[in-house]
Amino acid sequence: MRRFENRVLMITGGGGDIAGVTAKRLLSEGAKLVLTDYAQRYMEEIKKELDELGYSEQIAYVTGDVRSMEDCARAAAFTKEAFGRIDGLVATAGIIRHNPVDVMEEADWQDVIDINLTGVYHSAKSVVPYMKEQKYGRIVLISSLGGRAGRPGVGVNYAASKAGVVGLTMCLGYELGPWNITVNSVAPGPLKGRMFGSMTQENIERLQAGTRIPRLGEVSEIAAAIAYLASEEAGWTTGEVLDVNGGLQY
Repeated sequence: MRRFENRVLMITGGGGDIAGVTAKRLLSEGAKLVLTDYAQRYMEEIKKELDELGYSEQIAYVTGDVRSMEDCARAAAFTKEAFGRIDGLVATAGIIRHNPVDVMEEADWQDVIDINLTGVYHSAKSVVPYMKEQKYGRIVLISSLGGRAGRPGVGVNYAASKAGVVGLTMCLGYELGPWNITVNSVAPGPLKGRMFGSMTQENIERLQAGTRIPRLGEVSEIAAAIAYLASEEAGWTTGEVLDVNGGLQY
């Protein structure tokens, strides 16, 4: 399939697991991409891998912090300058700091909200003017099962930030529809990914408990959902949250 031939997408959190696998999926279908991330080291690792796969002409990179509206605006302007348009945004930047509320530090709350929620707002805001101008856009945000239902081991900071992304998805989908801009979200369950490297095995097992398909999710399964929502095939779907969680309902 070449669903993204002549389409240009910007991916935030470009050094992360979801961004890297999604980039490969979109590039294989003909997309041109700009990856942006605060963590230059992780982005360099992904760049090396994508260059080896022969995608160097289809992709560009820019360093930026989603907590900064100025950085997000600069990344969007860079994307337009590099490839002439911005057809899609995939906002994957995020962090986890899962601690019980009574021991959670104020910085743990604020950092998660600043990156996972305010950063998503900044990212979406930065691309909307370009999408309105061309009367076309696909915005895909990343929520979480943790923002959809109470879950053992999920911090209230993370749950609040991801629930906020659901609200952004619904409101922006309504607001931007008249310009043929769709806004949808993917809400993963527990995945095999780098973010779980900082968690205890006990916490991982608690998060995994209750899956009706009894395993952790693959990042490629999230990338497939993102690719659908970012494509022409999802042109009449907006304001929706697609749960990809192995049947977890709580």
